[in-house]
Amino acid sequence: MSKHSFPPNKILVPTDFGPASITAMGFARVIHEKFGAPVDVLHAYHLDVPPYFSSGQIETLKREIDRARHSAEELMRRENSSRLGFEAGIFIVNKPPVDAILDESNRLGGGLLIMGTHGRHGARRLMLGSVAERVLRQSRIPVLAVRESAKPGLFRNIFCPFNFGDVGRAALDFAADIAAANDALLTIMNAQESSDGPPACELVEESIRKRCKVEEVLIGGEAAKSILEAAQRIKPGLIVMGAEQKSTIIGELFSSTTERVMQLADAPLLVVPKI
Repeated sequence: MSKHSFPPNKILVPTDFGPASITAMGFARVIHEKFGAPVDVLHAYHLDVPPYFSSGQIETLKREIDRARHSAEELMRRENSSRLGFEAGIFIVNKPPVDAILDESNRLGGGLLIMGTHGRHGARRLMLGSVAERVLRQSRIPVLAVRESAKPGLFRNIFCPFNFGDVGRAALDFAADIAAANDALLTIMNAQESSDGPPACELVEESIRKRCKVEEVLIGGEAAKSILEAAQRIKPGLIVMGAEQKSTIIGELFSSTTERVMQLADAPLLVVPKI
């Protein structure tokens, strides 16, 4: 795959018809109206037929599923008309939601996935929801995660916590694309937990500076804490981070920094995977 770029060539919005999905559709509408990116809306359902069902029961279930699918399609058309204001592509698939979202996003070959996440408070805020977390972890295209309380709009102030790896550089390059397209300020921050390594300003290439307005911040201390504190001060319209991951005995998981920012930041978060 070539490098991730913005504006996207297509936008995919999964929907479960809840408030968070409506917010995601609002962001898709803003990006479509500004840049003309076509939008597909996806609804996934999954029902395993119990092994003890008779052939008659299976046929009855299939008829009920067909009726429900037709109702879902009609609802999606009404939602698209009212929430998007234009005719979007509609996909209804019989798969587990995570599999359906990843399969369809992979089919795009590039683009942007916009997902709503449920607003939570207190300890429950530490969970975005299993579907959103798994998609964010496994997607091959950038994922914009928006809380249902977010207000859709163009991104005028973009915050990119930067590290020195390939994933961090991919995220910075994508953030610069977004900033340039929106005539936005890009604040680049490197949170250094030790004194090792050069300051971030030496690694911000001239090509980035030529594409958009840039401010640089270098902060010492624990990375996730510093990023969240800076985000509270800056109040960005968007946070862009690389999908830093670590290998464990149960597979690939986000680094603790990425995970904490995902869980606790108020601003929409765009996670950029490794190219």
